Amino acid sequence: MTEEELLETLQERPKEGIRMLTEQYGGLVYALTWRRLQGRLPREDIEECVSDIFFEVYQCRDKIDLEKGSVKAFLLIVAERRAIKYYDRKAKPYDTVTLDSPEGLDLRAETDVEREVERQEESRCLMDAIHSLGEPNGTIMIQKYYYGMTAKEIGKNLGMSKNAVEKRIKRGLKRLKQVLS
Repeated sequence: MTEEELLETLQERPKEGIRMLTEQYGGLVYALTWRRLQGRLPREDIEECVSDIFFEVYQCRDKIDLEKGSVKAFLLIVAERRAIKYYDRKAKPYDTVTLDSPEGLDLRAETDVEREVERQEESRCLMDAIHSLGEPNGTIMIQKYYYGMTAKEIGKNLGMSKNAVEKRIKRGLKRLKQVLS
């Protein structure tokens, strides 16, 4: 389906257009949102943010101008901005601790912070490696290992056969092993 057809469907039959938009770009939007918010917000909030992104695109469907850019570009800009706003709205402010307060001197907390930083760095490296696989391979890996979807479900979402998805998973795991070693 071309961008023009997608935009026309989105404007004339919004319900069907949003369904088509989520089928075509849902994995990409989730991957971008997950990358921005992972480790900062719970999974439920990230999924809610993704829903809000598609709702915002639905509300702004009349403002999409293909002469200025593609539907995909518009969607990704909305996703980027919405993820930032979501983080600002949902993130808890840091508690401030002064050196005078004895409760701020818990030495055990330092090791937890180190482990958390290491975990976040490992997670970031893994997501960078997954994104380096390109599309649709990155989306397939995210849907398989972050969403727990089956190859059949992924294939249905991406318009691929179950066997093609399984082969891409196998090749993707092999490539990730090489990249991460």
